[in-house]
Amino acid sequence: MAPIKDTNLSFSGRELVKEVSVQLGQEVHAGEIVMRLDGAGMPARYERSLAELQHAERAMERADLLGRVMIAEERDQREMELAVKAASAREMELELERLNLRAPHDGIVVSIAVQEGEMLEDSAAMRIINLSQLLVEIDVPSERFGQFDAGQEVRIRTESGAVVAATVVFADPIIDLASKSFRVNAVLENADREFVAGTSCTLID
Repeated sequence: MAPIKDTNLSFSGRELVKEVSVQLGQEVHAGEIVMRLDGAGMPARYERSLAELQHAERAMERADLLGRVMIAEERDQREMELAVKAASAREMELELERLNLRAPHDGIVVSIAVQEGEMLEDSAAMRIINLSQLLVEIDVPSERFGQFDAGQEVRIRTESGAVVAATVVFADPIIDLASKSFRVNAVLENADREFVAGTSCTLID
């Protein structure tokens, strides 16, 4: 049995870690910032792009006030400058947001690969797992092929001896010739974390 959601949060690029906002074992929620990277002079460049955008907006407002007095070519030039400045500011905003690593889903932080002051370079920064549902992978003998469908409920026995129900989400459409078996995946609800990820289970006929 394994967590259905098991994510290695990574970053494409090379940046210095500014802040690690969580600790090992901490529960996080989807969208929560778990790590901040240092963008060097990026915040200053963003402020400059905003100032340039405001200047272009004021120039466009003056053009609107002048109306027909302004020649069409000059008005078109100001519209183009405003569009370029707006696009540049938006691009910088997205780059800044990229420096905030956010949890992709609810879960628990189980590993942190880098700390504040260390360099993160094209690698996983953190691992987050969600234990509210477990994926059960079962190898079923080929003679039972065709007996399982998505949505079907099956009974399994855990290592502790508990008999519980899981819901089939996938049944392999082919049989493995070497093992004469096929794979069935089922989801076991585990909101109270009664069952331990990494343990095994068996299908009850």
